[in-house]
Amino acid sequence: MDLVFDRGDATRPRGHALAYFHVDTEPDKLYATYLVILPVKADLTKYVPPFLASHLGGLPLADFSAFAMPPVPEPVEGYQELERLSRLRDDDLVRGGSMFSFDLPRMMDTVNQVVQTYAQLYADCLRQAPAAPLPAAAPAAPEDRSYQVNEVLYSLMSEGDKLAELARLLGKLRFAQEGKDTATITEVSEEIATLGRHLPEAFQVPSLLAAARDLSARCSRLTQLYLDRCFRLSAGDTSSAQALESQIKDLQQG
Repeated sequence: MDLVFDRGDATRPRGHALAYFHVDTEPDKLYATYLVILPVKADLTKYVPPFLASHLGGLPLADFSAFAMPPVPEPVEGYQELERLSRLRDDDLVRGGSMFSFDLPRMMDTVNQVVQTYAQLYADCLRQAPAAPLPAAAPAAPEDRSYQVNEVLYSLMSEGDKLAELARLLGKLRFAQEGKDTATITEVSEEIATLGRHLPEAFQVPSLLAAARDLSARCSRLTQLYLDRCFRLSAGDTSSAQALESQIKDLQQG
């Protein structure tokens, strides 16, 4: 199929794009999804915990390199908002054609065709790009793939699973701090920061991480309050979350 690039260049796709679709039965609506081409092929069967793998359906975990999320396009506010987001995020903006909103199998098939076409354009671009010579004085450093893998995993988790992972990472961070394992402290802190980008801003994960990095009794209490508040907000218990927020402010001011 042919993709129309409203923003970006079909000969040099960025590897990430907002794709939108017109719906024959709903002419006033637009549906959209997000396309991602990973810079490296990932075998997620080595990383995905069993509790998550059972929720991923038919995703090609052994060769996970190109995908759309969500797999079925969702309604969006309008074209101007899509264009604004693509500029803010420096995404390609592509037109995927038209579809029937009541026919989910056809919608998924259309999205798969768009993913395959966009991935092929990206592969063609890579093949045509000249290879950059490596400096003769030093060997190339091994590529760290953990960042890309974590970004993908966290984007696929439910909010409850993300909070469970956050609690696990905080425990791992505390253990590393008690053992004065600097490398693990840095690694886990980066994982928590990455996970925080996939949780609502209201959860205040950066503030939680800052408190967790401090081993004082006061900050240990702050960390627990922040984490409890995350779970309350996720459960929709705003009154309890507000009470915890007051405790946090009192502790910070004390």
